[in-house]
Amino acid sequence: MYAVTTSEHRPAALLSAATAHEDNQIALANVGGKTLLEHQISAIRQTGIKRFFIEVDNVPGALIALADSVRQTGCSVDFVRSAQDLQTLVVEGDRVLVLAEGIFMAPQLILAFATDPNLVIATVDGRDENEMFERMDLNTRWAGLALVDARTIKALGVLPDGWSMASSLLRQAMRDQIAQHMLKQHHIQSGDIRKIDSGDSSDNLTRQILSTRMAREPGFIESRIFAPLSQILASRLWKYRSGKTVLEGGILLFGGSTIALAMAGFPLTAFATALLALFIRSLRLVAYDPALDHAAPKWVEPLSWVLLAGAVFAGSNIDGYRTIDSMFGAAMMVGLALLAMQLRLPKWAEKTLQSPALLAISALLMTVPLGFATAAKWVSITQLILLLAAKWTHKPKP
Repeated sequence: MYAVTTSEHRPAALLSAATAHEDNQIALANVGGKTLLEHQISAIRQTGIKRFFIEVDNVPGALIALADSVRQTGCSVDFVRSAQDLQTLVVEGDRVLVLAEGIFMAPQLILAFATDPNLVIATVDGRDENEMFERMDLNTRWAGLALVDARTIKALGVLPDGWSMASSLLRQAMRDQIAQHMLKQHHIQSGDIRKIDSGDSSDNLTRQILSTRMAREPGFIESRIFAPLSQILASRLWKYRSGKTVLEGGILLFGGSTIALAMAGFPLTAFATALLALFIRSLRLVAYDPALDHAAPKWVEPLSWVLLAGAVFAGSNIDGYRTIDSMFGAAMMVGLALLAMQLRLPKWAEKTLQSPALLAISALLMTVPLGFATAAKWVSITQLILLLAAKWTHKPKP
């Protein structure tokens, strides 16, 4: 079993888009709004690797655009057409994380292997239900990931045309007696490891990704209403290149309109536009994962909250005059909402306190009979009571 001193190696990753042509675009298959290759690169980047080698037969325009976008994030991308191309890019001491074409692996698993001090081959059980993975022997299949070094890559020599570079490296790693680590079956059952080789498998992965993103919304309205609607609309947005830009513009437009309407004395309309802004925010988070979009503007999310907070303060003057009480209620409502978003709370408290949409609807319903200033005070008092109850009853895990 090889071990490499961390001070000697330069980490890199080898991916494959060898079948990225019109008839079989495995690496460029759309899963969750991004190509499978982009998901692989994003997961690997979380390990600190910034050098990428991509095996290709030809380079379509979509792949060139993808590589350019990755380079803009400070990474290097080199296309390799043969083993000799790869061998010229690595030097003694380099370690290369190999992720086979069509393999989706959860970032936490990739991180565990990428930071292993030893070279390793990730494997799964040879049972029939794992038949989608490449067989190594009677009892073992390859999970699609291996950590090798320059010596294994140099030992490949010249490969015949049509041979997979990843599979060839696997066989060479086995000859080099690199250690094998068998992953537990629950990783496959839970979808942490998937083999994407058809439209059905990519659709299943897309559903898993969208479900994961939906689960990030803890609030009641956001998780029960906004997220399911967002899941339905997401696939339609992916058909348009400007979909994400339109959503970001919508957040700013409706957020700004909320302030203007609140200052003009139209509380009901202001709350309606605030809810629209909150829904568009949820739609953006479900349809476009910020972790996969390194070029996305970082100001959209905080600015959307600033606009909504500004609308609440503007609303303290809706009743025709601004008093200390009305401003205090508005400040408490905003402050407690932002505080709750940063805290770890029991599930029941998350559903209420971490749901800006629910707070907006509650304030809207109370504004009709009581006026905005009184509504804001009662909402903030309820927030404070629930927050104290949540922290009083919640016992953190040791």
